[in-house]
Amino acid sequence: MEKQILKILPFFEARIWGGDRMLKTFNYDTDVFPVGEVYNVVALPGEADCPVEGTNMTLSEMYMKYPDWFKCDTKQLPIRVNLLDPLADLSVQLHPEDEYALKYDNSRGKPEAWVILDTPEDGKIEFGHHAKTKEEFTKLAKNNDWGNLLKYLPAKKDYFIDIPAGTLHAIGRDVLTYNISRNADLTYRVYDYNRVDPNTKEERELHMDKVIDNVIVPDDSKGFVWYEPYLKDGCERTDYWDEPGLYTLSRIKTERKGFYEIGRWAFITIVEGQGKINDVHISKGETVLIPDDFGKLRLSGQMDIFIASYKNLDEK
Repeated sequence: MEKQILKILPFFEARIWGGDRMLKTFNYDTDVFPVGEVYNVVALPGEADCPVEGTNMTLSEMYMKYPDWFKCDTKQLPIRVNLLDPLADLSVQLHPEDEYALKYDNSRGKPEAWVILDTPEDGKIEFGHHAKTKEEFTKLAKNNDWGNLLKYLPAKKDYFIDIPAGTLHAIGRDVLTYNISRNADLTYRVYDYNRVDPNTKEERELHMDKVIDNVIVPDDSKGFVWYEPYLKDGCERTDYWDEPGLYTLSRIKTERKGFYEIGRWAFITIVEGQGKINDVHISKGETVLIPDDFGKLRLSGQMDIFIASYKNLDEK
């Protein structure tokens, strides 16, 4: 198949803290309910796997069949992108490093990052903790002393937050986020507000010992960071992260038209507006794949888009 821009269709996951607000916000249509997460980019064979429009393939199948579209040093697609808008606080959780994840759960670890797209005035996230030693963390956690253990931050619209493996975190109620992570789905929960899963009629599983094994102590999390936008080729650009072997993330806003030079493959997700990328129309909530070495893109319309990509470990 000739290299071209292709639309990646979303994969929906039901969650107990979900609803239908994501569907209304981004004009999605699905029978899944209550919608908690929308995976705009995910390629986990047999689990969560986005369809590729017009190809009769999933994203993981395309990654295997057309390696020249990606030219990656990983067996599976290395990144994942999703949108989250919870109607209740998420569980307090962390993701492990690769070595631990592979040893105990036959999975990869999942460092991730968020950009806050919208938040109410009282919006917050759980991020990090107050314990000074592993012993103190263990005591507070096992005594359910969450008030003295957990650290909360006010959510900041348009700010970026990096979440390395081993960092406690939880998106708060009504905080809309764009998320990028390694293409994995391994989460260890330490606290879930004693919620009962309506399907099992039981409280959801916690992973206290695995959290204690992996949590960073003392907490060295950085919190929210502001990256200053700049103008280039008719676009307002913000460059958030560029780490070989992990992911690359930028944001582009256009008022009428602009250009974006791209060397590596990328997934472009539009979170506001509508327009065209070259001759492909894209509207709010949609994602397109740009193949590797595709060249300069023509952007037209009023759009707010995120560009997620990946550099191999040997790239600079």
